[in-house]
Amino acid sequence: MSYVPPHLRNSSAGKTTTLNSNGAGADYFSSKRSSHQSRIHCNGELDKSSSNGYSNSSRRSSVNYSTASRTAIPDPEFPQWKPSERVLRLKSEQIEEIRLRLNVDVNVAPGSSSAPAPIESFPDMCLHPSIMKDIEKHGYTAPTSIQAQSMPVALSGRDLLGCAETGSGKTAAFSIPMIQHCLAQQPLQRGDGPLALVLAPTRELAQQIEKEVTAFSLSLDSFKTAIVVGGTNISEQRSELRAGVHIVVATPGRLIDHLQQGNTSLCRISFVVLDEADRMLDMGFEPQIREVMRNLPEKHQTLLFSATMPTEIEALAQDYLTNPVRIKVGKVSSPTANVSQNLEKVPENDKIDRLLDLLVEEAAQSERSGHPFPLTIVFVERKVRSFEL
Repeated sequence: MSYVPPHLRNSSAGKTTTLNSNGAGADYFSSKRSSHQSRIHCNGELDKSSSNGYSNSSRRSSVNYSTASRTAIPDPEFPQWKPSERVLRLKSEQIEEIRLRLNVDVNVAPGSSSAPAPIESFPDMCLHPSIMKDIEKHGYTAPTSIQAQSMPVALSGRDLLGCAETGSGKTAAFSIPMIQHCLAQQPLQRGDGPLALVLAPTRELAQQIEKEVTAFSLSLDSFKTAIVVGGTNISEQRSELRAGVHIVVATPGRLIDHLQQGNTSLCRISFVVLDEADRMLDMGFEPQIREVMRNLPEKHQTLLFSATMPTEIEALAQDYLTNPVRIKVGKVSSPTANVSQNLEKVPENDKIDRLLDLLVEEAAQSERSGHPFPLTIVFVERKVRSFEL
C-alpha cells in the first residue's frame, strides 16, 4: 500500500498494522522477505518469476541492475560480538533500571531472544581500536540514550526498529556498528559494490551522515565512503562507485539512477540503514525504497530509524525486517516538546508580506528582551522560490 501523508488520509486509514512474528528467534538476518518479492541475482538478472503486486510509478518496474565484476561473491560475515565482562554480568533488574534511567523502551517479538543490555560507556562495547580512537577524537565521552541501546543491538547482528527524536545521536548509533561490520568483511575488489548502504530522504541529511561516518573511520587506512545524491556531479559519483567504496550514503532516487546505469551493485551489501524513514515516505520515496530493499542479497541486517511511527512505517518494517528489536526513546508519534508549532493559513499572494511581518515581530520581541535575533530557517518548495525570497 502506497504511503498517504497524514493530512490526506480519510477516516478509514486509521487502522493499526501490527508486526507478526513466526516465533523464530534464531536467525536475525533478512532471509525471509515475503514470497512475492522479486530478487536480483549476481548475474545481473532480475528474477521476475513471481509478481509482488507492487507498482512503481516513478521508475521502471523491471530494472537490470549491474553485478559485481567477479562471479564469486564472498558470503557476508556476521561475527559473534560480545560486550565487556562487566556488561555480561548485569542482572535483568539492573538492565531494566538502566533503561528506565535512559528513558528507553525495548520490545522484542514473542519467541525471540531478549535484547542486549544497554551499554553506557564506549569501552564496554569492545569496538575496533581505530573506531575507539576516532570516537575519542570526535569528543564523545558517553553514549546517548539511543546509542546506549541501539549500538549493542546493531553490533549483535539483529534487525532494529528505532524511534527517537532528531538530534538524539542516532547517526552515530548506526554509523559505528556499520563501520565495525564492514571491517569484518572480505576485502573489496575493484568493481565490487559497497558493503553497507544508508538511505536518507534529503541531500542535506545524507551529507551530515556521510560526514559523521567519515569522522568515525578517519583512522582506518583505505576505508572509503561515497555520497550519492542529486544536485551534484553524477560522473564524479560514478567514478567513485566504480573504484570501490565500503559505505554508500544515498538518496533513493539517485541510487537507483546509478544502479540502472550499471555504476554499482547491491550484491555485497549486508548492512542497510533506512534513516528518517517517515520523512522518506512523506516525500514519496516508498517505491524507490521498496525497489532497493527487495533486490538486496538474502543475508543482510537492516536498521530502520524514524522520528514517528505511522502505520506505513510499521508495514515497511513488517515487510523488510526480521524479528526486529524495537527501541523507543522518549515520547513517540508526536512532535518534539522542544518546538512550539503554529499554523497560519495565508493566501499565496500574501505569503511574503506575512513572512516579513513575522520576522519584524520576532526582531522587536528579541530587542525588548535583550536577546540576539533568533536564527531563522525558511523552507520553500522550489529552488527558484528561495532566490525570490
